[in-house]
Amino acid sequence: MGIQILQYIESLIQLSMIIMVGLYFIFSNTVMASLSRFEAGADVMVEINRVILNPVFMAVFLISGLGSLYLVIVAEGVLFISGFLFLVGTTIVTLVRNVPLNNQLRDAGAEREQVWQSYLDKWVFWNHVRALAATSSALLLVV
Repeated sequence: MGIQILQYIESLIQLSMIIMVGLYFIFSNTVMASLSRFEAGADVMVEINRVILNPVFMAVFLISGLGSLYLVIVAEGVLFISGFLFLVGTTIVTLVRNVPLNNQLRDAGAEREQVWQSYLDKWVFWNHVRALAATSSALLLVV
């Protein structure tokens, strides 16, 4: 019974990590390129950042982040590497790079358009890092 619960938890962790791959990918591939073409792109991004902080996203984000930490602590080999890539390349990058940039954009007020141009370059770069780290991590989960 205990082994089955542990397997269920590890599957839930892995699923949450794989869900995050899609989120980072779609922003790198489509969303940011689209927003950069619109005059109101900065305002839309602020709204996206507000709406995304919902219970479903927060649960998946927390499970994936804490789950990757769990893999770093208890796993070996490929699972350890997967957890490490995900933890550093997505969770930590999100908290240290992307969230502060989101807050800066949100709080820019009348200067939002000037902040937007710098934000786009920096935020997209760090999102590419997250997308690559998450994808590499997921690849290791499925091999």
